[in-house]
Amino acid sequence: MSRDDPARRSGGDPPLLETRALSLHAAGRCLLRGLDWRVRRGERWCVIGRNASGKSTLLRALAGLSVPERDGEVCWLGRRQDDWAAADAAWARAYAPQQSVDRFPLSVQRLLELSTVRPGPQAAGALLAALDAQPLARRGVMQLSGGERQRVALAQCALQGAPLMLMDEPVSFQDPAHQIQVARWLAQLVAPGSDAALVVSAHDVNWIARTATHVLALVGDGRWQAGPATELLQAGLLAQVYGCGWTEVGGVWVAT
Repeated sequence: MSRDDPARRSGGDPPLLETRALSLHAAGRCLLRGLDWRVRRGERWCVIGRNASGKSTLLRALAGLSVPERDGEVCWLGRRQDDWAAADAAWARAYAPQQSVDRFPLSVQRLLELSTVRPGPQAAGALLAALDAQPLARRGVMQLSGGERQRVALAQCALQGAPLMLMDEPVSFQDPAHQIQVARWLAQLVAPGSDAALVVSAHDVNWIARTATHVLALVGDGRWQAGPATELLQAGLLAQVYGCGWTEVGGVWVAT
């Protein structure tokens, strides 16, 4: 890989992520139709939708991974995905899947060493400490619980050093205390004015309200809405997205 940062060659300050008329289909269903969307530095986006609405498929498409059927374009830093060499793509985006599949009995420490693409502002030890995973450093990745492995995967994603981070349901295996901890960590990782941006998927509306600055809602039948979380997290849209009623009680969303 060239020592030159490929992201610098894009020039100007384009969005970290942009989709142009992106459409996704799977198993004969339209998951997403005509998504025109931009993600800029300092933004934390959460993709919401029901089970099988296409959240994971969208995250994979945004990461440049294979999906059943897609049309339209995805750009990183103003350049089309297809124009990035495979080795250079790691400089632009990092991806944490919902569940990691480990094939080799590496230690957590060694796995994180191999995950670094370019030096970031945080060392591996500091990232593990922030995610309550520092005691895991010398353990084998194949010996971890689902929640432990997921927090290590989040550290991997951040340690890669890419400005665009994509995380598929980053708290799906976390207990309530660790869900709060991850939300705080993400808010610090991508704060207003940051050079990085974040796109995650999640189900817990209250966790989303705590974490996201913006929301992309997959409404169904390919329809979508995108905008600031304070505007989109309303009872009417939540009912469309999840197919049930919602009431806000003392600042907490309750499904009815």
